[in-house]
Amino acid sequence: MKVFALSDPHLSFGVPNKSMDRFGAEWIGHPQKIEKNWRAIVSPQDVVIVPGDISWAKKLPDVMPDLEWLHSLPGTKIILQGNHDYWWPSATLLDQELPTSLRFVQNNHVKIGPFFFFGTRLWDTKEYSLFDLIAWDPKKGEIPGMKSDQDLETQEKLYDREIQRLKLSIATLPQGEPGIRIGLTHYPPLDHLLTPSRASKLLEETGAQHVVFGHLHSVKPEWSGKAFGKLNGVEYHLTACDYIDFTPKLICES
Repeated sequence: MKVFALSDPHLSFGVPNKSMDRFGAEWIGHPQKIEKNWRAIVSPQDVVIVPGDISWAKKLPDVMPDLEWLHSLPGTKIILQGNHDYWWPSATLLDQELPTSLRFVQNNHVKIGPFFFFGTRLWDTKEYSLFDLIAWDPKKGEIPGMKSDQDLETQEKLYDREIQRLKLSIATLPQGEPGIRIGLTHYPPLDHLLTPSRASKLLEETGAQHVVFGHLHSVKPEWSGKAFGKLNGVEYHLTACDYIDFTPKLICES
């Protein structure tokens, strides 16, 4: 069994007016690129983590074509809510409506074979910065994430809430049971230089061997394939689909 990850597919089969084509030539026809690459390397017994920004849909009926598309691809999929996943409903509805090959992480953990998957979305925080990693065009205005003092206060409240949700997910992990623990976040849990953070320390304490996340697009060319890495025994993987050339990244295998 292999575990792959691919984040931020930003699908729009149910809301076709939200195509990603306007974000650059690499995004044109990107679902077809993902499907071709996915089918070439993922087997039915494998797992693919999709840690957020799954769809542009805002309502559950509109996201179903995207979820069915994921379901049609090989493997079991572990999904997490991203900041653009406005369609994401309650855990009860997810249990009822998700196609059978999709599992979700939300204040819980999922066990498949020897793997334990857990985590939370996280949020922006002043605790660490990723601005130097992103190639931002100043003609487009302010850098995303730059906040006024009042907005920063709200941002930190949201981040603190996400830290509590991470603790809730961790608390569901069985104590002493052997296995490979893989953390999921949507926002990066630390910066690209691997400066320790509250989130990274919590992830370390669980015995996580890998942490996968996305959220970051337009990474500077000089950081291609070099951002993040290993800190204190935990391997941090940026898996935004444009960063990994729309190809699921192999995280580990048993």
